[in-house]
Amino acid sequence: MTRLARIIWLLLLSSGLLAVGASAQVDITVTRTVIQRIPIAVVGLRPSGVSGGGDLAAQALSVLVDDLEFSTVFEVLPPTFLPFDAREVRLGEEEKVLAPLNHLKVQAMVVAELTQRGKDLTLEGRVYNVSRGVFLGGKRYFGEVTAIRTMVHRLADEVVLRLTGERGVASTRIAYANAEKGATELYLMDYDGHNPTIATGNRSINLSPRFSPDAKLLAYTSYRDGNPDLYLLNLETGRRDKVSALPGLNIAPGWSPTGQWLALSLSKDGGTNLYLMRPTGGELRRLTNGLAISVSPSFSPNGRQIVFTSDRGGSPQIYMMDLEGTNLQRLTFEGEYNASARWSPRGDKIAFASNRGGGGFQIYLMNPDGTGVQQITTAGVNEDPAWSPDGRHLVFTSNRTGKKDIHVMHADGSGQKRLTRSGSKSFAPDWSP
Repeated sequence: MTRLARIIWLLLLSSGLLAVGASAQVDITVTRTVIQRIPIAVVGLRPSGVSGGGDLAAQALSVLVDDLEFSTVFEVLPPTFLPFDAREVRLGEEEKVLAPLNHLKVQAMVVAELTQRGKDLTLEGRVYNVSRGVFLGGKRYFGEVTAIRTMVHRLADEVVLRLTGERGVASTRIAYANAEKGATELYLMDYDGHNPTIATGNRSINLSPRFSPDAKLLAYTSYRDGNPDLYLLNLETGRRDKVSALPGLNIAPGWSPTGQWLALSLSKDGGTNLYLMRPTGGELRRLTNGLAISVSPSFSPNGRQIVFTSDRGGSPQIYMMDLEGTNLQRLTFEGEYNASARWSPRGDKIAFASNRGGGGFQIYLMNPDGTGVQQITTAGVNEDPAWSPDGRHLVFTSNRTGKKDIHVMHADGSGQKRLTRSGSKSFAPDWSP
């Protein structure tokens, strides 16, 4: 394979554009850690006169239950399990149901109520530790009918925070590329696939979206001016800045945990090497050298190491190095192609795509030292893994339904489901903090 062909091959894979055939099914055994979920009762959200199309309270209840169950923290008890009508419980009546719930060994309860004044909705929720009979906190959320899902997502995250001390992911977003009608645009959607909105709209090729650690900026590569240049999109103001437009490739950005650095691949000096730069485009620092192709950098949670893909050993494999470009280690040795490594926010795992099983790419997990490899997908061809900010889930690209779409799963490979259904090709997702 010529050097130019290898560059194109790596660029296409890191951008999610590589077309691959259907894979054969592979029989595997994955050891999963069974985590005891917290039994929780969701009560309230009784049918009301809230207008806006259908029973908004029922819609809110459905979204809340889905959010809590997806978290992998809770087991939401079915209403039929409870010794009372769950939807008829109102705010201020919580004390009446705590005792019977405690008798059933229910550990937690959230009660919510939706009211309307004019065009504005109010969603109020309260969280209880049932076994201790303790009120843990509550919040009110305000918005119009169209914001009902956003309001419920925020309540779900509050429940997760109050009962675990960790932030939930229901209010997060996913960025991804979507190819249709001769262009590849970037889109944003809610974590559950709802409310997709276009982020670029320049009728060009836009690739590799990456959220900044504060979720305010989106780094990406765009061909809008003919060259693959690096841009930053301010998601609050809509401002776009071109921060790297050196001759050749300016591709596959990765943010440091503090947001003070971007790692990216540049081909300005003949090779395709990794560099560090400030988000303003300044203080360029070279990390790798030579004629090998190095792409797709991902920082460790402490910001001291970077994993990336390189063909320096003859085939694309995953390597790790210190932030200064020292202490280079090869992590993968099996399979002809290992790529798209992403470090878990928890620091304990690295997700990556590999063709080691034969028949097409699948997603694997490994320890940061390259040991403990586990395959967590089997259906179709799967690539582009990206972690949720809590490290409990992964979003990825799959062609299992006949066309590339964005899918999501829990970190052990369970709960896989499809998020995008546009009819066009969706790929290369990234999950916001």
